[in-house]
Amino acid sequence: MHLLLAAKLAWSNTTANWQRLLVRCSGVTFAVVLMFMQTGFRNALFDSNVRIMEEKISADVVIRIKSRFMLSSGQQMPLQHVITARSCKGVAAAEPLYIENVMSEWHRSGAPKRKIRVLGFDPTHELFHGFGLATLGRELSRPSTAASDVKSKSMFRLPRTEEQRRADPFGELLGKTVELVGLFETGINFSNDGTLVMTTQNFASYFSLRGSGVPLSQVDYGVVRCQQNESPVVVADRLQKMLGPNVIVQTRADFLKSERKFWGKNTPIGLIFLVGTLIGFVVGLIICYQVLATDIADHMGEFATLKAMGYPTGFFAAVVIFQALVLSIVSFVPGMMIALLAFGVVNWGTGLYMFLDVQRASLVLGLTVLMCVISAIIALRKLLSTDPASLF
Repeated sequence: MHLLLAAKLAWSNTTANWQRLLVRCSGVTFAVVLMFMQTGFRNALFDSNVRIMEEKISADVVIRIKSRFMLSSGQQMPLQHVITARSCKGVAAAEPLYIENVMSEWHRSGAPKRKIRVLGFDPTHELFHGFGLATLGRELSRPSTAASDVKSKSMFRLPRTEEQRRADPFGELLGKTVELVGLFETGINFSNDGTLVMTTQNFASYFSLRGSGVPLSQVDYGVVRCQQNESPVVVADRLQKMLGPNVIVQTRADFLKSERKFWGKNTPIGLIFLVGTLIGFVVGLIICYQVLATDIADHMGEFATLKAMGYPTGFFAAVVIFQALVLSIVSFVPGMMIALLAFGVVNWGTGLYMFLDVQRASLVLGLTVLMCVISAIIALRKLLSTDPASLF
């Protein structure tokens, strides 16, 4: 009974003056937006760097050399490992993935030369259908052709529409002419600002110095599709035994987890955005405390009367905590809407892959509720320590 009464009183206190409530919520909303943006940039750090493996390549198992510590590093392994993987029980397909972002100097008229990431694979193979280039297999198989990422930064002067591509389809890679025959979408990340895709044959013709003059003999990754009803964990274990200790074989889930772990723990970028989220939490904590402490001070006489009437301590704690919950929800909704708008602007303006799902929104909601409840507990101390007789 007391709990229901506390909830009604908290709602009445909070919504008695909607204009004042909105003003007070604006500060908490700012903290919510700050937490959304910091967690959004941190998630973008992870998502953008693994998007190729997570969304564009439908592999069940990933093979890499042991010394390769992340997707963008340059350590390679022999193509023979991929060929050997094809003979493993439970493997339906195994294909090489070539990545070059060191020698890949890109130039277009009116722009300076810049390094660009170049991916080499068979675009017609089902493992790579996520790029949407299967229908362009004939065009991409012609010499000196490539497809470009529409989300690449503008400094590369790459086309963003088919009209732009048809109007000016040529560029230079390592001083050699390239014809852009198609477009796809991947987005930038914290290591690469633009991407081209080529067939393995074209990749070999541009990067002939790789592999000591045999460019296709050294691959960056092997991507494996398991046979139907075969467990990727079991197949990965078989491949690990076949390929030996110098190679790391992981399921796609484990690979994505290890990539996120590397960027989150081994680079300062992940820590910076984590600290930014904590700062947003602390800012909101302070603002919410000020709002609740002011509201308690404004109604101290009423609270003292209820205290003198014999209402227990738990009743007052419930009132203030319910007020904090109302404040958190009212502040969270506009904060999320502003964050969604900001995410869209960042995606459009930079090509950085930022999105919001239920899990990530729930995390910020949980932080917002926790922030307001902690503020309520701190603000409650003054009310509980007040002697009703001193207020009359």
